[in-house]
Amino acid sequence: MKVSFIKLWLTALWRYGKEQIRNIYFNSKFYNKSLKIEPVARIYDIHNIHVLAELQDKDNKNYLLAKQFKKNIWKINTLKKNKINDLHKFSWLPLIDIKKDKELSKFIIQEWLDLYSNYKSDIWHPTTIAYRLIFWITSAPITIRNEDLIFRSKITNIVLKQALHLSKNLSLIRSKIDRILATFSLILVSTAFEGYKKLLDSSLKKLNDQIKDVLDKQGLIKSKNLEDQFWLLHHLIIIKESLRTSQNPVPETLEDFIEIIGKNLFSLLYSNNTLPLFNGAKHYDCTNFLQFIKLKGYKFNSDNNETNFLFGKIKKLEIIMDANNPPPDEFAQNYQAGCLSFELLNAGVKIITNTGSANNFSKELAYISQSTAAQSSLVINDTSSCQFQKSPLLRKYYGNALLEKSKIIKKEFSQDKVVATLRAAHNGYEQKYATLFERHLVLNGEETLLNGVDTISVAKNEYAFLNFSLRFHVMPDARLIQTNGGDVLISIKNQGWKFQCKNQDVKIENSLYFAEKEKVQETTCIVIEGTLKQEINKIIWSLEKTN
Repeated sequence: MKVSFIKLWLTALWRYGKEQIRNIYFNSKFYNKSLKIEPVARIYDIHNIHVLAELQDKDNKNYLLAKQFKKNIWKINTLKKNKINDLHKFSWLPLIDIKKDKELSKFIIQEWLDLYSNYKSDIWHPTTIAYRLIFWITSAPITIRNEDLIFRSKITNIVLKQALHLSKNLSLIRSKIDRILATFSLILVSTAFEGYKKLLDSSLKKLNDQIKDVLDKQGLIKSKNLEDQFWLLHHLIIIKESLRTSQNPVPETLEDFIEIIGKNLFSLLYSNNTLPLFNGAKHYDCTNFLQFIKLKGYKFNSDNNETNFLFGKIKKLEIIMDANNPPPDEFAQNYQAGCLSFELLNAGVKIITNTGSANNFSKELAYISQSTAAQSSLVINDTSSCQFQKSPLLRKYYGNALLEKSKIIKKEFSQDKVVATLRAAHNGYEQKYATLFERHLVLNGEETLLNGVDTISVAKNEYAFLNFSLRFHVMPDARLIQTNGGDVLISIKNQGWKFQCKNQDVKIENSLYFAEKEKVQETTCIVIEGTLKQEINKIIWSLEKTN
């Protein structure tokens, strides 16, 4: 066993032990008494932050559940854990009709206060608290500005008590993006109640450090997950808007961070307002958020992309390739081994895709979605280009440690009015198979044609005769048909495409698509597979629009 792997185990065991001791302390009467709050002289109404629509429930399932069960809502134990957590976040609260159901919501919150005013591990998880604080504060007429003064006093006390607990334990939130959201919840609390400027100042200082921690030198999120980039921009903008609404000054550093983060996001955003499915991302439509920030006057220059995503746009065609090195372990929680994978769109319709992350589904599906086989890239001997450790203990208490990592060894990009050229190489299979992989893509806007040359170089003769497969995943609503000549015809949303490979066999294979939040979908993919028989192996393929 490697020394580095032993260190991972020791770190995980240490963190596990600390968690057990911490939970005993948090459940003690001593800790509960330590959460003393300062009395509130005045409450400000700052509920008018419309961008919170991105955080609240997208459907009314939880609201209907609360309405149906009323008195027994907190006694339901037949729901899955994540569904119960969603109820405790209160992200369904904005769906309440104040005129019709105000008393219902008051009763449900009162029941919650009676049961959970003191620490309980799952219900007082820092991320859950952050959501709860946000929606209790921004639903002020129902909560902290309720006309029932006794109820108002109770909920105000619990808001401040939870905020104090959260402020002390921000570091317990594993996701750095969720940590920034939690800091926003503390800023919201500190601006809603008079006398909490100290909390505001400390939260803004923490925020500045947190942002520096999650960004690389180019202003891209270190996880290389563009959904994280979106949420980072979202969280910083709602922080800025909440400071404006509460008439507090906006730090210049926050303005600067928003500018660079927004610039990078917009330079990598598809024309249909969705995000590329790389490194843990799921399908997300940013349209509502983009409309909101446009109304608020935010403008981001998206002309110059300085990240390691190679992104070409010609007429209606869009292509993007992931030419990033893997992130550090602390940012690799949802990382996917998709180095040199790519996606292709035409007129806003995705033709070639990655499968998206299954991080919200089962552990088995999460492992599958992290593999290179789930990305539109190269697999050698059924091995991913990065090797993940799979120990549940390590993943929970250390993170998604990468035992072996790929490294980008070449990267080139050029574009004119007609052609975009993307070229990159990685060494992810060098250590195990003495093999290098280079991908060369040429997108022709005049002919609506993508030409690809994938080069697999074997450094040692004894490593020849390795099996390889190149996968090209398609969307679940695409239909694939293979001709007698071996070509594959793709039909999707009134578009027809033809995939050809000149020097290797092509087949159609079943696959899964994980990018939707609520369901796993069956789909298919195109596979070029064969055996490496020489030192330099070139696989030449093309994808051409036929109508």
